[in-house]
This record gives sequence, C-alpha cells and structure tokens, in this order.
Amino acid sequence: MTTDHPYPPLPSISANYRFRLGVPSYVYPADILPNVEALAPFVDNIEISLFQSEQLSALPAPVTVERLRQLALDHELIYTIHFPMDRKLGSPQSDERESHQQQILKIMALTRPLDPLAYVLHLEGIEPDAHPATVKIWQDTVSEMLPAIVAQAKHPAQICIENLLYPFAWCDVFLERFGLGACLDTGHLTRSGGDVHRHFRQYADRIQEIHLHGVKDGRDHLPLTVLPEAWLDRFLNSIDNFTGVLTLELFEFAAVRLSMERLSQCLMKHSHDPNSK
Repeated sequence: MTTDHPYPPLPSISANYRFRLGVPSYVYPADILPNVEALAPFVDNIEISLFQSEQLSALPAPVTVERLRQLALDHELIYTIHFPMDRKLGSPQSDERESHQQQILKIMALTRPLDPLAYVLHLEGIEPDAHPATVKIWQDTVSEMLPAIVAQAKHPAQICIENLLYPFAWCDVFLERFGLGACLDTGHLTRSGGDVHRHFRQYADRIQEIHLHGVKDGRDHLPLTVLPEAWLDRFLNSIDNFTGVLTLELFEFAAVRLSMERLSQCLMKHSHDPNSK
C-alpha cells in the first residue's frame, strides 16, 4: 500500500470480531485530518477526540469535515465524537454550564455531516464522595442542560454518557429520563474499583462505545500488554455479542501498535476456543 504520509502503518487483525475496532484521532503527532488519513485503512472507527476546548480550532472548516466524510465513504469508516472535558456540564457556575452546552451544540452542528455513531459526554461537576443531597442538586442541574443537547441528536442514544470515577448509578436518572446511551471506559471503572464485566452486563443495551486501555499502578491509557491475559480473555468473552465500537483509547503509535498485536492474539485464541461462545 502506498501512502502520502510519513506515518508507520498499524498492524492488521486477521481474527473475526463482531464489534467495530476504533482508535482516537491522535495516534500520530499531527492534527485530526492527517491522523484519519493514515488510520482509515486499518480500523473501523475513529473517535474524534476534542478533549480540550482549544482543540476546536483543529476542526474548524467545512472543507475539513467534507474530507473526513469522504474518507469514511472510501474506507467504510464510522466516527464517534468525544466532547471536550475541561468544562463541566454539572458545574455549580451557571456561566460554565451554559458555555459548555453551547460548545457541545456547536460541535454537533459542525460534525453532523459525519453522521457519528455516538457523541461521548463526560458529566463532570461532582466528586465520588459527594453527599446524597449534593448528588441530587447535580442531577437536577445536569438535567436542565441535557434537553437542548438531546434535541440536536439523531436519536437520544447517540448521546453516550461515559463512566468516570464517581458511581455510574448516579447517571441512571439521565439514561432513563432522556433515553441516553452509555460509553464504558474500562480504565475508569477499574481505577474506581468497579467490575467491568458486571457493568457491561447491566448497561449492555445502552453501550454504544467501549474504551479499552491498560491500567497499572493507578495509571490508565496504557497499552493492553500491561493487562493480565486472563482478564483480557474474560473481557472478550463478556462482549462476544457486542456490535458497537471498541476503541483502544491510546494516544501514541507505539502503544496502539502493541495493543492491536495483543488484541489480535487474544481474538485469534478466542475464535478457536469452543468455550468462548
């Protein structure tokens, strides 16, 4: 395969799998468009990661969005969009809440031509040890912000709430009231002492995207090679029928390459294991 970019290729995964394999839009040290051009032949999904507000300048022009749309058509690619997380939709400050809401609506309008499978949203503004009365105030505050966002979605489940370090059960009210989807982040759940397999079973009908990455010594977003092989095998068994997006949420080429190699090995073994189905 000839390429017009200087970036090394990702390994291929030959084993069969039902999910769509994804990576973030920042695997190589470049902007979104060069990353997507380099990554598109090797994955099924790219998560356009707008983690910080100033990164919005990386995707400003309709011509850029049109090029991304064309790449998706050429490579049978889909997108998910990760909203910025440096502002809090559940902030006690109304100006921050409203600013973040308007920012989200702007991103949705900008990326609508890409027909994203999911928009991934962090609901910040609450601490894991918050008093129940504080949690209720936060839930009421966030609930005031969500209707305008849901109204701009293709369907409510396109807005996917990602589990953070507080109990995800606090978000059940949003899932049920607004019909939202969910994004399972295995690293966040592991760091907060949760059970990834139980969480997946509980929210399986809501989960559109899974973020998979290694966790060790309190650090996450590490290559899958730091995970015990038995854990990864059990995880793949758990999501055997999952047809959404599995994103290797890693932000450098070496980590993604190692993780794709490990994932390929586990999937190959999984596909030949009569007890894995």
